Amino acid sequence: MATILIRTVIIYVVLIVTMRIMGKRQLGELEISELVTTLLISEIASLPITDGSIPITHALIPLITILTLEVMLSMILLKFPKLKNLVSARPTVLIRHGTLDQKEMQRIRISLDELISEIRQSGACSPGDVDYAILEQNGKLSIILKREASAPTANDLQMKPTENGIMHALIEDGHINDYNLKLLKHDRNWLASYLQQQSKNADDIFYLGMNDGEEFYCIDKERNT
Repeated sequence: MATILIRTVIIYVVLIVTMRIMGKRQLGELEISELVTTLLISEIASLPITDGSIPITHALIPLITILTLEVMLSMILLKFPKLKNLVSARPTVLIRHGTLDQKEMQRIRISLDELISEIRQSGACSPGDVDYAILEQNGKLSIILKREASAPTANDLQMKPTENGIMHALIEDGHINDYNLKLLKHDRNWLASYLQQQSKNADDIFYLGMNDGEEFYCIDKERNT
C-alpha cells in the first residue's frame, strides 16, 4: 500500500511539472498534437500506478521524452509557421458574409443543426446575422456577427467610457495578495492605510479587490452566530 502511495505521489508531481512547463494552452482547448500528447501522458502515467511490477522509470523516461518533443515542436513551429499545417488543421470558414459554405461543412462533417446551435449560443437568430463563422484549429467555432446584428458599441453611441481595467484581488479570506499589490504599484503600508481609513481589518475581510481605476470592491467575512 505504501509503495503504491509513493509511486502515485511521484507520478502526480511529475505530471504537475510537465503540464506546467507545457503551459496553459495544454489545459484548455487542445489542438491535434496537444491532444495526442495529453492522451499519451495520461496513459503512460497510469501504468506504474496500476501495475506495481512496472518500474517507475518506465513512466518517467517516456514522460520526459514527450515533454521534450512537445517543447521542441512548439519552438520549431514558431520559427517555421508553414509547418504547422502538417500537425494541426487549418481554420475553416463555414459562413462568409451570411452565406453557408456547404462543401466545407461536408468536408469537416459538421451538421447544419450543430452550426445553428453554435450560432444561437453566440446571440444570433439565424445564419443570415453572421458575417463570419470560422472553425478554429483548436475545434472552437468563432462567430462574428454582422454590424446590424451586433449590440451597439460605445463608438456607435459616440460615448467615451472610462477604462477601469480588471479587478485585482488584494485580500482573499483574510490573506493579503502581495503579488497584486506590487502589480498595482502599492505595498502593505498603503493597504494598511486604506484599511485604517475604512475602519477595517484584513482578518475580517473575505475579499477586497481593486481595479486599474482604483475602484474598490469589498466583501466582509460572515460571522458565526
